[in-house]
Amino acid sequence: MEKEFYRYNIGEPMKSVFLIAKRYAFSRQNRHRNTSLRIAFGLAICLFSITMILSFMQALQLNQFDDIRTYESFDIHIPLANNSLEQGSALVEKLKHLDLVDDAFLYSDIPTLVISQNGVTVAGRLRGIQIEGRLARNIRTFRGTLVQEGKLASSYIHASDIGFGDTVSVTILKKGKQAAVVPIRREMEIGALYYTSMYEFDDTTFLTDLHTLYAFNPEATLCVGLYSRGNLKQLKEEIKGLDGTLNPITWQEANASLYGAMELEQSMMELLLFLMIVVIIIHIRNSSKRLLLAKQREMAMLRSMGLRLAQLQLIFVLQALFVALVGLSLGILASFLGIWVYPFISGFLGDSLAQGLVLTIHPMRLCILVVAILSFSGLAAYIGTRRILKVDIMEMFIHDEVQ
Repeated sequence: MEKEFYRYNIGEPMKSVFLIAKRYAFSRQNRHRNTSLRIAFGLAICLFSITMILSFMQALQLNQFDDIRTYESFDIHIPLANNSLEQGSALVEKLKHLDLVDDAFLYSDIPTLVISQNGVTVAGRLRGIQIEGRLARNIRTFRGTLVQEGKLASSYIHASDIGFGDTVSVTILKKGKQAAVVPIRREMEIGALYYTSMYEFDDTTFLTDLHTLYAFNPEATLCVGLYSRGNLKQLKEEIKGLDGTLNPITWQEANASLYGAMELEQSMMELLLFLMIVVIIIHIRNSSKRLLLAKQREMAMLRSMGLRLAQLQLIFVLQALFVALVGLSLGILASFLGIWVYPFISGFLGDSLAQGLVLTIHPMRLCILVVAILSFSGLAAYIGTRRILKVDIMEMFIHDEVQ
């Protein structure tokens, strides 16, 4: 160790401190090199785990929101005061001219009960709709024509009981003259089978055109659905300015309880990140303590060779930062590699790994995590070194671990 030390020029203190710290981190002559490597790999695994978990949770949440905006409540929907298809179509044409509107269309939903030929009953809704825009691109037709007058489109989920070309019994509730509601039943043919990325939509929704739905139930509420990539609050105000009688509802408002639950999930993600940082801090503290105690005799030798206490502290703080930086670099590399490899793995294994998810890394969150780990690594090394250096040099030589 003495020869190694004098190989560095003592006349250049900072350069000597830097080189000694580098040697203590990963030099082959360092007998504690394996400990440094274990600390670095531990940090890499922790960072990789945090990044991938948060990426999966974020992707699942965004995927759920995207499905809601595509199939359920759209970006904005507007219930109309009357169910005139002519007036509704005229309003749609006006809305399409707004800069923030990508697509506009009419639709209506009514609860329904569909009974197949073999007696299987499916409770859901009958949606009459103009298939346009994002919805048209995301509903895949398996067989037949998706929206036909007088026919239903059923999900491929029910294909074993409700097949293409089958005749099913459709029952809805309609306002009666002597009773509040009366059941109305009609036989309809399955004119298409479709599927989407949203299981809940497929499981409960039967599609038809608006004329067929209103022939079935003339009192159904007519709505306008909108897709927009712009600011929804601003678009909402523009719609109200166009017609003060309209009451546009954003997808967040239509799914307030679910959106609140997702916000809570986002808060839990942040809490998870904090708890994982606490785990890493404990790992850093314990690892740094073991490594510093193993080097206490070398600290004593460096002190006896004339290094000041500030230089000694700087050496071992830099050593801890070198180890942490290598571990974090490996963790970041593994994280980006995992994001890149995931689509290939999910495509090979199919739906078992949620093939439709798009994983991303949040740069700001990653930077905060890296800075926090580096800061605590340096702080743990500083505190540990300061405690050891308070002990007399002879005690550091005699005892394996100073108190």
